[in-house]
Amino acid sequence: MSYRLPVFSLLAVLVTLSAACGTSSVYRPGAMAGFDPLTPPVINDEAIEKAFQAKPQIGTGLKVAYYTFDPDRVEDVEAMLAEVPNVSGTYRIPSLMATGDRRFDGPRPYWQPAPTFSLEKLRLLAARAHCDVLLVFDYGYKVESTPNGLVALNALIVPVFFVPFLDEKVESYLDAYVIDVRNGYLYAHVASDESSQREYETIWSDKATRDVDQQWSTLVRQTAERLAPVVQPDAAVAARRAKPDTE
Repeated sequence: MSYRLPVFSLLAVLVTLSAACGTSSVYRPGAMAGFDPLTPPVINDEAIEKAFQAKPQIGTGLKVAYYTFDPDRVEDVEAMLAEVPNVSGTYRIPSLMATGDRRFDGPRPYWQPAPTFSLEKLRLLAARAHCDVLLVFDYGYKVESTPNGLVALNALIVPVFFVPFLDEKVESYLDAYVIDVRNGYLYAHVASDESSQREYETIWSDKATRDVDQQWSTLVRQTAERLAPVVQPDAAVAARRAKPDTE
């Protein structure tokens, strides 16, 4: 007695039911990192006044420390920063120092909360490396699949495997926060977004994956272009540094 046909039919029914409702896949590594941007721990009038009094201090030949929540994209970020004008060197803040995660650690169990770390900690690690500016990169994407009119053909079971009854939407973002290491001044929040839509895809289509990769390349290019004017030397700071100290 063969069980292949019932198993085959059950698989088809499950695929049909899930497609009929639509699916959504979200990738946001920063959401699982335990990052707490609400610093300093005590927020009062004195802390607010101190933040308000912070001034830009960008000079020439910046050394940039950066932290990215997605370790799989770190090489692309490194290469991008190397091409930004006025950046003379970079330092990647390792996850071991920020969160305690080692390079080959597997995914953390859902019942084990991520260790909390803060913006202040990242600034401290950047200061230890004698960096002028801290960049924090947050990246994510979402893939949504929704059924189109051809989903009605899936009632025949077999067509579910080759009928293009899915429409797909892919959205990606890359946010970069540019922060002065010495005084916490926020120079800029550089935000880039990309989206694409495809119609009539089968369940075997890998075009959404290709769209994610293509959007990432575009986001990196846009971020580099938008960072360039942000990290240009401040005229007053450059003049101050060029002037000999006579005191």
